[in-house]
Amino acid sequence: MVTVRLATSDDIRRLATTATRAFADDPLLRWFFPNDAEYFELNPVLTAYLCRRWQATESQWCTDDCVALAGWVPPGRPEVDVERPAIVHPEHRVAKFEALRAAFAQHTPREPHWYLNMLATHPDWQRQGLGAALMGEVFRIADAHGLPCYLETETADNVAYYRHHGFEVRSEWDLITGHERGPHLWGMLRAPV
Repeated sequence: MVTVRLATSDDIRRLATTATRAFADDPLLRWFFPNDAEYFELNPVLTAYLCRRWQATESQWCTDDCVALAGWVPPGRPEVDVERPAIVHPEHRVAKFEALRAAFAQHTPREPHWYLNMLATHPDWQRQGLGAALMGEVFRIADAHGLPCYLETETADNVAYYRHHGFEVRSEWDLITGHERGPHLWGMLRAPV
C-alpha cells in the first residue's frame, strides 16, 4: 500500500534526486539544460528551490520513501518568500525562462484552480500507481471546493496519461525564443467532480 504524506524540508534532497532522475529526458528541462553535466548539476538545485516553495504553502506531497512527489500551487498562486537560486544565467537561459513565463501567463486559466507544477516518479518505481495516489490527494481537496486542476506537459505520452486521470487539453503552443524553437506544450484542465 502506498503511503502519501506532506513533504518536509528533511525530504528535499531525496525528492530532488527523484525529480532529476524522472525528468532526465524531459523536453522542457533539456531545453534549459541540454547537456548531461549541466542537467545533473543544476536540476537538483532547481528542484530543491521548487520544493521549498511548495512546502511554504503546504502543497507538496510525496510517498513515504520519497520515490514520487507532486508539487502543487494552491488557488490564487500565493507568493512565497523563498531564496531563488542563481541558475538562470547565461543569457540564453534568461530568454528561455522569460519565454516560458510569458507562455504560462498567456495559457493559465483565469479562474481559481489547483496547479500541478510537477509530478515525478523515480524511473525504478514508475507504473505502480504512485502518481495517481499523489494527484488523488489534491483531487479530493479541489473537488470538495468545486475547483479545477491545471497543468502543463511536454509529451504526447503525458497528455494520454493525464487524460486517463480526468484532464483535458485546454490549449497548445510552442516555446520560441528569438530563432530557437523550444518544446511543444499542452495546457490541461481537470474539472471538479
